[in-house]
Amino acid sequence: MSLLTSITPVILAAGDSTRMGYPKALLPLQNDCFLTWILKASLNADLGQPTVVLGRAAEDILPHIQEWQINVMINREPERGQLSSIQLALSAMPKESVAAMIWPVDQPLVPVSVIDTLARRFIDSDAMIAYPVYGEKRGHPAIYHRKLFQEFMKAPPDEGPKKIILNHHADTAVLPTDEPGTVYDFDTPSDYESAFGKSLDAALSEKQTS
Repeated sequence: MSLLTSITPVILAAGDSTRMGYPKALLPLQNDCFLTWILKASLNADLGQPTVVLGRAAEDILPHIQEWQINVMINREPERGQLSSIQLALSAMPKESVAAMIWPVDQPLVPVSVIDTLARRFIDSDAMIAYPVYGEKRGHPAIYHRKLFQEFMKAPPDEGPKKIILNHHADTAVLPTDEPGTVYDFDTPSDYESAFGKSLDAALSEKQTS
């Protein structure tokens, strides 16, 4: 396998999307939805076979990804937080995976060029962690070496990757970028309208009639 395919995308889509009022994984994005847009980006960047972690909306989401060659896992307790989904995915990571690229489904607007450059920087730098930075803000997705998986598995439930990043600051490869999609996430319908210039209701209506 190539070095790029040894990086496994882990797409986090287990949240309840309470503030959005609609599963974020299925939010319309051109002719796709957020989740399939990210899957296509992963494929175009020649990464490994993705793992998708779903939650209580799994029954609604699965029909949209049934033709994809991906690993799907169901987080039965998504209320435990994002770390629980990461731990679930890492617990079943293929042996050939050198690293995991953690990608929240509510941040789909990361160009393939950034994904490709980030993955190559991770490989070339021999780093433990790699992530993009937009301005002063750390962006997504982030890549974590297999050697860090046990730290994720042992982390307290209320913690995310932040402490692990702090612990390995010296072993981190940073990719400065001018792509705002690396830090733009979608939490509410107003976030959607700000990004795409149309209301979520209008976008969903168009999707139903197309």
